[in-house]
This record gives sequence, C-alpha cells and structure tokens, in this order.
Amino acid sequence: MATLTLVWGCSSSDDDSNSQSTFTTSAKPLWAIDWTWNDPAPNWQEPPATQYECSMNILVELGIEFLPYSTDDDQMAIFIDGTCRSVSKPNVYPGATVVFLLHIKGTSQEAGHEMELHYYSAGAKQLFVDGDMPPFTPNNLMDESFQLIFTPEGKSSKFPLFTVLTVNLPETTPFDITSDDLMAIFVGDECRGLCWRDEYDLYPSWRGCIQRRQSEETATVRYYSADKGGIYTFTPPFKLNDNLQEINVKF
Repeated sequence: MATLTLVWGCSSSDDDSNSQSTFTTSAKPLWAIDWTWNDPAPNWQEPPATQYECSMNILVELGIEFLPYSTDDDQMAIFIDGTCRSVSKPNVYPGATVVFLLHIKGTSQEAGHEMELHYYSAGAKQLFVDGDMPPFTPNNLMDESFQLIFTPEGKSSKFPLFTVLTVNLPETTPFDITSDDLMAIFVGDECRGLCWRDEYDLYPSWRGCIQRRQSEETATVRYYSADKGGIYTFTPPFKLNDNLQEINVKF
C-alpha cells in the first residue's frame, strides 16, 4: 500500500502559517467511537459434525473497543468459501475478558483456504466482517498464531472503510507526555478512532485505525495533555483517503 504523508508545520522557509493548534482547558475526555447501528441479529447455523472430516480451533478475544457493547447475545462465526463452519457465543474470563472459542469444520482439500470472521455485537446491533485470518489448518495446535484479538480493522455496516494512521508529534513538545495522555481523530465532532503511543519510536508516534463512511472524509487530530490539563486541536484538517497514512503535527 502507498503511504501518503501530509506535513503540517514549518516549511524550509520557516513559514508556519499552515500550522495551527488551539488549546482548550479540559478534564480528561471520554473519547470513544459510537458503534451503535441497526443490523438485525444473524441466524448463523453450525454445520453438522458429520458433514466434514477435519476441524481446527481458534480463540478470539474481544478488543477493548467493543467491551462496553458486549452482551450474552453476541455471536461470532467463521466462514470458508461463503459457508458457515463455526458459531460461538461469548465466554467471560476473569478480569472481564470476553473470548470466543471457535471449532471450525472443513475438508482435507480445504487446508490452506482463506477464512473470514463475522462478529455480531448485540449491544451495538452491528455486524463486523474481518478477512484477515489465518488459513484453515486442520488439527492445529493452539499456539499464539491461533489466539487472536478482534479489533476494528475490518468492515462494518456503519463504517465500511478504515484508514491505518500514524501521527508523529515533534521531538520537543510544550508539555511532558504521560500515560494519561490521549489522541483521537475526529470527523466534525464525531470520534472516529483512538491512536495509541508507540513507545519504541525515536520521536513520539501514535497509531490507530480510523473508521470511515465514504471514500473521502475530512478529519482533525485532537490531543489531550494531562500535564497541561487540556486539549490541543490541530488544523488544517486533512483527508482520510488511503489505507495507510502518516501525518506530522507541530504545536
């Protein structure tokens, strides 16, 4: 995938007219994507055990973004070649971790075939589809490659598109970065995704999966500084128009 780089800030002529950040005093915000929608519950049916001679197992943990919507009526399924091969209900582990154990059925000829995960959130009334799955692997061992975390990097009815975004802060910031800091991407006043700090980068970088409704949407970065006790909003806005973007912001 191509990388689109948008540079906000000083040019080689030290003209910073294209770089703006406004600061507003604020308590720590509760930024989150609103996942609620109106999809009907699916009627997924698990195939008979005698229909396929092979099987495998995967364990899928529900990502933190979906935990507030999780209910006992959630469903998760695996499809191969368009047919349902496994259906699972949620299990709650100690610490409120929600997991789905999927026992997937298939034939020996289907070894290596692509699988697609479907997740229905009953609390949000929304269906999610994720094709980024390991291939069908009969009689697999439950090692780390088959223990997954379900995140928003897939398609949903409300947000059929997404952008993987990296936001780079300058080497020097007007505050001390703390573990309570937050970064989010907004379209208008609607939060479309949180970014998380990559502590291993030389410069402060934040990465996130940003949800989109159409091919192009204009977005802005908001940053909450616990040290300053407020929110920085960066302008000008930029367009979410690629599956992989990187932007640099300056204060």
